[in-house]
Amino acid sequence: MMCLISFPPLSRAMNLWVLLLLAVANLGRTSHRPLEKPPCDMVDMEVLCHNRGLLQIPAVLHADSKALDLSHNQLQSVLETPLIFYPALQRLDLSSNQISFIQPGIFASLSQLEHLNLAQNRLGRALPHNGHGGIGRLPRVATLDLSGNGLYNSMAEAFLKDAPALLTLSLAENSLTRISRWTLQGVPTLEELDLHSNVIMEIEEGAFEALPHLARLNLSMNSITCISDFSLPQLQVLDLSRNSIETFQTTMTDEEYQLSWLDLRENKLSQFPDLPQHNQLIYLNVSNNLIQMYPTSSLSDETPSMKDWPSGPHQAPDPSGNDSSMALSRLLILDLSYNEIEAIPEGFFDPMTSLRFLNLSRNCLRNFEVKQEHSLPSLDILDVSHNDLQSFTMGIHALASLRWLYLQYNALAALPPLTFSRLPKIQWVDLQRNWIHLCGTPHDLSESAASGCVVFSSIPTLRTLNLAGNTMQRLPAGAFLHTPLATLDLSANPGLGIMPGALAGLESSLEVLQLQENGLAALHVDLPRFTRLKQLNLSENQLSWLPAWTRQASLEELDLRNNSFSYLQSHDMSGLEGTLRRLYLAGNPLVCCGNSWLAAVIQRGSVDIASLENLTCRHSKDFSSQEEILFLHIRPEDCEKEGLKKINLLIILIFALVLSILLIGLALFCCFCRQEFNQHFKA
Repeated sequence: MMCLISFPPLSRAMNLWVLLLLAVANLGRTSHRPLEKPPCDMVDMEVLCHNRGLLQIPAVLHADSKALDLSHNQLQSVLETPLIFYPALQRLDLSSNQISFIQPGIFASLSQLEHLNLAQNRLGRALPHNGHGGIGRLPRVATLDLSGNGLYNSMAEAFLKDAPALLTLSLAENSLTRISRWTLQGVPTLEELDLHSNVIMEIEEGAFEALPHLARLNLSMNSITCISDFSLPQLQVLDLSRNSIETFQTTMTDEEYQLSWLDLRENKLSQFPDLPQHNQLIYLNVSNNLIQMYPTSSLSDETPSMKDWPSGPHQAPDPSGNDSSMALSRLLILDLSYNEIEAIPEGFFDPMTSLRFLNLSRNCLRNFEVKQEHSLPSLDILDVSHNDLQSFTMGIHALASLRWLYLQYNALAALPPLTFSRLPKIQWVDLQRNWIHLCGTPHDLSESAASGCVVFSSIPTLRTLNLAGNTMQRLPAGAFLHTPLATLDLSANPGLGIMPGALAGLESSLEVLQLQENGLAALHVDLPRFTRLKQLNLSENQLSWLPAWTRQASLEELDLRNNSFSYLQSHDMSGLEGTLRRLYLAGNPLVCCGNSWLAAVIQRGSVDIASLENLTCRHSKDFSSQEEILFLHIRPEDCEKEGLKKINLLIILIFALVLSILLIGLALFCCFCRQEFNQHFKA
């Protein structure tokens, strides 16, 4: 039985209003959501979602977005939804996530997509899920980065099945061991391919034949042991560095190769590479190999080329027979450093008329000769350092453009006197750690040749000269006359005697002078006259005084470490107060009191004194001993006490001296009186 409760008309109306208000309030409570911060930023139709901790692709982005950056998140899969909501995408960056699954065909629906970055993910685990279908068609993608995904051979083929517009591809830092004829069949328009840092041991013949437009190929840091029958005439840049390549041979052909850049450093080549006869090479790096060369009479047409060499590893003839240098007339940069070259075959450099940079450092060379007239006419930089050079010979007008010459760490002792005077553009010569000694001026050439000295005067282009560690005993007068050096290093020549006028002619040009580690007890150089001198190193000597600097000085850095300086006198140093910026003083027996100039510049902070907090000085503890304390710990009252001690000591000494004189005088007077008395007594 149903009971009906009747309300008066007024109360019924009020109850309806109350129920309505409660319903509205409850609806507001259940539908309320706190405002969420937008997951991405947007700049000119480019959506930036990188490093936001996202687990999936946001579905609330602008539909007309042109670029989407989702790098450095935690995505694990890429599905068709919500990517299909963004048909205008041209750039998509999904790098540095944890993606192991991509829905096949997902990118085919993005008809505007041109640049796709999938680097540093886990796509190496994707193939079982994708049913060997890869990622499907990439109709307009021009740039694809698949580096750092752990991909192996068949997986790479699956990902690259259908990319007809692809121009740039990176498969670097994966697990590829082989490049087959089918690996790159789906990318016929490819122009640039990066395969560095894989484990590639084999490249099947014809693997790159399907890529007629390939111009740049990076195969560095793999496990390739041999390049035989190189035949990629369209290739412009080839990087094969950091492999284990023992031979590099080119297919014998008269075809013109476009190769302009070849990097073969850090391999195991024992012979100079066999290069295409017709090429565009401007850069060739074969450093850090095992290349050997020996002197030969010439590189004539009768000399066997590498194409005629036996293929067995122990059957190759003299590697000097390689005539590849004949094809290097356009070469600008050649690096042969860190090899086992004992000599350069005669005429090897003659065809290299355009060469600008040549590095032969860290080999086993004993002689360097460019005998032909006008040899290496364009060479700008020559590095033959760290060999065992005993001679350096040039033909007439050879090395006419040379500006930088590095000969340090060799065994050069006797050179033709005018070796460097014959270089019309030379600016920089490094002869550190040789056995060179210098001629004075005026010099007689016959006497200079007999003595084995080298002339460095009257070279108007020379600006930098390093003669450190040459065991020079004497720097003769006028050694650099009419040579406007800006930097001169004469350090590490123990016992060096600097003759008066040795640096004459450098007063208006010299800016950096290195004289450290020479055991100098005195300077025979009027340094204040060098008005452009900015850096002066006198460390590791036995100096105890400096000449008085004038206001014309330009010195900015002064190194006096490990000398015998007790005082830096104000009348000597005050001329530097306007220019000196840095001062090195450690290792000197400085006195704590009496160094007023030093104390003043420390107080003003006008000069940066290196390791000032550790700078020590000697302080008189009592009349008979001294102690070393930190210079910054000296107080004025300490010096006043030391001054009083010195005054007291002086008074005591004067008193003792006067007393001694009086006693001696008294003794002499007594002696004289006694003699007089004895004489009178006898009389």
